[in-house]
Amino acid sequence: MRDRDWDRAFTRTKGWTGADGAYSVDLEGRTLWLYSDTWVGTVAKGKHAPGSRLVNNTIGVHTTPARGSPPKPESLRFRWGPKTDEGHPSAWIIPDPARVPLQGPDKDAKSWYWILDGEVVRVRRDRRRLVFFLAHIGKRPNATGVWSFESVGGAIAIVDNHDDDPARWRIEQHPLPHAIGRRDPRTKKGAVPTSWGAAVWADRDPRREADLLYIWGIRETAPLDKKLLIARVDAASTENPSSWRFFDGKSWSSTPGDARPIAGGLVNELSVDQVEHAGKSRFVMVHSEPVFGPRIFVRTARSPEGPWSDRRAVHHITGLDAKAQHFPYAAKGHAHLSRAGELLITYVVNSHDFWKMVGDASIYRPRFVRVPLTAVLAD
Repeated sequence: MRDRDWDRAFTRTKGWTGADGAYSVDLEGRTLWLYSDTWVGTVAKGKHAPGSRLVNNTIGVHTTPARGSPPKPESLRFRWGPKTDEGHPSAWIIPDPARVPLQGPDKDAKSWYWILDGEVVRVRRDRRRLVFFLAHIGKRPNATGVWSFESVGGAIAIVDNHDDDPARWRIEQHPLPHAIGRRDPRTKKGAVPTSWGAAVWADRDPRREADLLYIWGIRETAPLDKKLLIARVDAASTENPSSWRFFDGKSWSSTPGDARPIAGGLVNELSVDQVEHAGKSRFVMVHSEPVFGPRIFVRTARSPEGPWSDRRAVHHITGLDAKAQHFPYAAKGHAHLSRAGELLITYVVNSHDFWKMVGDASIYRPRFVRVPLTAVLAD
């Protein structure tokens, strides 16, 4: 069922006024929201007013409320980057070409980040840090319109002082060579475009000095059949590519090309949480229906690498306006914000017509639904 209280908490008419992506990270007392393309400006008469701008990413932070309750408006703060020379807002994080060079021939082309999943991880018994993943995106050559972008690689961001106010965070960017963009020279040798960070989960076994971080990736074999991959790494070495291990269907290999699909029919964004209910513990994946279908699916598994169950619909999105070319996407679960016995899920509605999106400020922001865990864990 829709949760209008959560919807209202993220309905703003000034500043941050809508975004997609919407990954949530438990900062231990606070919640971090990671957004991709974001409207910054004002809303007037239900429209994004002149002067509003789309920036490539933003974040939101609020005190984590009582379980299942939406944040109080005064506790929710959004951040984006400084004003440009023209006086416009900018993205919260932009690619550092000295640290994360573009793949392929166009080394000086314009590029940007969309933010993927993240996690606070223990790297020593007395030290934690925030790790999140970045999709490196660029323009497709000679392309126009809302679908004129493509993957050009990936990156990892690390924040060692995540307990501070986000205005003081020191963000380190690291290249992620395991991500393969569409114009990566490796594709000429048979490599398939691959992203990492669609979802992450930290195994916090106290017997280890550091957490073990699991990272799910997407191999884009076809638009209707994107494959799910998984890797893992000691959290203290996340930014060290040689420390990653890839599941080859039986064991964990140091060779990225050995990664084997563990599920099909996926999309580029999803979530994975470990959920316990009525004596049952499962890993729960939430994802949208390919391509832009109205259903939200869940899959379950007993371990991060699976085997994963077949997808099962737990929510059907209604109210989509075909004439306005609406489409839904970006479904994710948020276990640490959910009521007991439920899973809080977000999704986003957009339009294939950019100007329809400009003219309807209600559609381009996360929408919230609550699903009973009895439906989620019905395996």
